Parts: sequence; structure tokens; C-alpha cells
Amino acid sequence: MGIVPPSSRFASMAVTAAFAFLLGGLDVAAEPVVVPAGKLRVQGPGGPLPEGGWNLWSNGAVGEYFEAAQEGEIEIVVSAAGQPCQGVFPLAQWTLRTAAGQSTLGEPFTVGVKEFQDYRVKVSVPRGRFCVVIAFLNDAQAAGEDRNLLLKELRVTGAKLLDQIPSYKEACADGIRKHRMGTLVVQTAPNAAVKVTMLRHEFLFGTALAHDVWRDWTTVAVREKYLQVVRENFNHAVHENALKWYHAQGGSPGPSNWADADKVYDWCSANHIVMRGHCVYWGIEKYVQPWVKGLGDAALREALEKRGKEVAEHWKGRIVEFDLNNEMLHGDYYAKRLGEGITKEMFEWFKTAYPEAILYVNDYGILSGGDGPRYLQHIQRLLDQGAPIGGIGCQGHFGARMDAEHMRTMLDQLARFKLPIKITEYDMNTGDEQAKAQGLETVYRTCFSHPAVAGLLMWGFWEGAHWKPKAALWRKDFSPTPAAELYRKLVFEEWWTRFEGKADAQGRCEVPAFFGPHAVEANGEKAEVELPKAKGTVTVSVGKS
Repeated sequence: MGIVPPSSRFASMAVTAAFAFLLGGLDVAAEPVVVPAGKLRVQGPGGPLPEGGWNLWSNGAVGEYFEAAQEGEIEIVVSAAGQPCQGVFPLAQWTLRTAAGQSTLGEPFTVGVKEFQDYRVKVSVPRGRFCVVIAFLNDAQAAGEDRNLLLKELRVTGAKLLDQIPSYKEACADGIRKHRMGTLVVQTAPNAAVKVTMLRHEFLFGTALAHDVWRDWTTVAVREKYLQVVRENFNHAVHENALKWYHAQGGSPGPSNWADADKVYDWCSANHIVMRGHCVYWGIEKYVQPWVKGLGDAALREALEKRGKEVAEHWKGRIVEFDLNNEMLHGDYYAKRLGEGITKEMFEWFKTAYPEAILYVNDYGILSGGDGPRYLQHIQRLLDQGAPIGGIGCQGHFGARMDAEHMRTMLDQLARFKLPIKITEYDMNTGDEQAKAQGLETVYRTCFSHPAVAGLLMWGFWEGAHWKPKAALWRKDFSPTPAAELYRKLVFEEWWTRFEGKADAQGRCEVPAFFGPHAVEANGEKAEVELPKAKGTVTVSVGKS
């Protein structure tokens, strides 16, 4: 199966034949539905082009929703052009989403022309709604060049445009009630007043923490305000850079310097904030220290083993969860040097030194782009090799928009591994504050409602210490953006237990409650009680006598 320009008549016939066996080819309507790329409702990171086009300038996807009146074959055409980087043109991938799930259409294909040209595919679809998506897979910048996928329009023949995109909020609300709430049963005096107030979420809402705020140049006032925002908004955190190999052991193979990482951890521990470790290894070549690159193969393997065991031994009993080898889909320098099996060894070295550790894979372009199928294959391959993977990290770096249906589909597919999933590095890099707020709502509702997701972490929150300042939720003066206000409304209002009522004549009061610790007051007495997801229902006696 493949994607072809119109000049490739025989290849096009082959594509049609390859898909026809699914449901059988049917006659295609004469007039296509034409949607300018800038108007596509699944809109990936980028910006507008003249005459309604869209410059997809980062890994991501665009697409549109259609509806088929009956089972049959449709034709999909995109008018596209490419901007190369170092002689390599954009790599794209067709994807079809239906009620049955998501599937790629053929192999990735190169948009190898600088002028707009049609790329088409024919596919059989079931009756009902579906979404056609084209993803940009190989974003790159180098030597002043920027690889972009330029899209003019999408044309679909054999289906009509769906009038309204299905609302994700109703489905999310059902998932939240089912997966994030249980029941507190209060036993007290007959007809007694009962008050229940949540104290903390069991679910982990977190952020990356910048060690720079502990540096001498940061004023005490700025540091205290930064930490106040953390205390008031998050129960989970991760080192942004202080635990990375290049920070702890950057210039030479001497002793590791854990001072910055320890400061962050010590503060979090004192404030009852659970930390995760990021990251043990990072195989993107430009982030590998020169002294590491200069090692021979045997010495490199020895250095990798030493690094893994040092991290494990330093944090044993303090941090349990780690991103083991970061962003392997997009660069794995160590595997290129030492062979694919080195990744399994990395896992094993760490687990040998720290058996209780939970080790995650972590990568980007999964929820925000088209790398999901590759990630599924990557994880399966590591599991087949016997790598002790304990969790799946999806970074979640978005542009101006995101697609809730794509996120749900990818989370469903990743959940098949029966491993916890964390959104490890959420941010939305846009200066449109309303779009940023709407995007946060989409991501947080979608992920909080999914049973496999164990936590959500922002990749920073303050404009004064953020790798993408426009993505920050709190401005440099610490005033909240609309996205920050929406975050608080969701986490501490809509998803927060507050109940006042009365027990029945038998002294029983059932309270729907979010998982986590709660304060309970009844008949003049008070108690604290934990409602864990593992139990679902907990009974507490307060003021019964």
C-alpha cells in the first residue's frame, strides 16, 4: 500500500486494489468535498498559508471529520508541498479513525516537491462518521533550514463533511465518574448533619521543577512565590534538567554532582510532593556529552552501566519512578553505537541496583502527532526482548490545537500493555491565551477520564523558568493566565469533593467522592479518611454515639 501522485496511474490502481478487499469497492460520488487546509478541524502545530493553506511546521497532524452514508470506497486527496532540511523532504502518513479504532493507510510517504502536488489514496470505510488525518513525521531544523509540510487542501470523494464534531466532554464526564470517583459511607447518629471535604487528590497532578530557582541569582521573593505556586497547585513533580546525565556529569567522567537535584527533591519531600526521576539516559545525539561520545565501545558500555547504577543507588528509597531511556523513537545514540540490545541492559542494570524502581519509556509525538504506531511497535519490541518496562510516558507538547479523539484512541491502544500511562511533559506553545485554556481543558478532561492514565505533569508552569515561555500558565509576575485559572477550576472545584447533607434515619450517609484523603465531620466529631481507588468504597464511623 502506498500514497501516490496522480501521474503514477499503476501504483494508484495497486493502492485501490489493496484496500478493496476490506469491504469491497463501491461507486464513488462524482463531486469531492474540498476543505482548505487552514480550515481543517483537526489542526496541528503550525500557521496559515495564503489562500487558506496550512504550514504544518512541527511533528503533528491535521485532518477532518466526514460521514459515509454506506459502506464503501472513498478517495482521499491532499494537495501538499515540502520544504526540505539538509536535502531531506517531509515524511507524511495517512491515518483513518473510525469507531473501531485508528489505522494507518499504507507506509509513510515523502512529499518531495516544493510546488503543490496531489497525493491520493483509496480506502474502504464503514458506514458512519470517520476522521481522515495526515501526519508530519520528521520535523527538523539545521544550518538555517527548517523542514515543513505545506498543505493546500484536503479533498474527499464518496462521503460528506460531518456537520458537527462529536463533543468529547460528555464521554469524559462518564469516564471521570466511573474511574476517578468512589463512595464514602459515613456511619453516624440518625439524621445527623454530615460534611465531607477533600484534602488532596490521589491522582497525580504535577509539574517539572526548575533547579534554577534555588540558584544564588534568584531573589528570595521570586523563589518563595515560585514554590508557593507549586505547593498550592501540584502534588507531583519531576526534575526538569538537574537529574539528567549532562547536568550531573557534564564536562568530564568525574564524580556526579547531585547538589541541584538534591535541593529540588529535599524541598518536595518536605512538602509532601511525590517526585519522579527524569531521566537516566537520553540518546538524542546533540545532548550526549562530548566526553561520552569520545569513548570506545567497551568504555562506553562501562560508562552506561556505571551511570545507571549510580542513579539507582543515589535515589534508592526516595524516588521510585524514572524515565529510563528518553526519546528512543527520535534518537538512540547508544543503540547505534552498541546495538539494540543495549536498551534492555540499561533496564536490567538499573533494576539490579534498585529492584523496586518503576522504569518508564518516554517519548513525544504520540498524543500530539503521528508517532503512535511506531511507539506501540517500539514498546512491544522491548517487552518481547524482556525489558522490565514498568510504565509508559507520553510527553504531550502541543501547538495551538489538539485533537481529543486522537488522544483517546492512542491512550486506548497504549492501554493494551496493561501498564500505567503518564502524560509526562504537557505544554501548549501558543500566545493565544483562550486557545491555551481550551487546549488544557481538552487534554486534562481526556486524560483524567481515561482509566490507564496515572498522572499528568506540565513541563513547567512559570514564564520566568519555562523552556517555551508562551506555554507557561503563570506569567512572569506570577499572575495566572486563563489556562491556569481553568486548571484550578477543574482540579480544585469540579473534581473536588465538597458535600453537606444529612444521614438517614439509620445514621447512614453515602457520599460520591473523588479518590484521595477527606475530612469528615458529623454530629460534632471530626475524622480523616482515605478513599483509595484500589478499594472504591470506604466506610467511616464519625459521631455515632
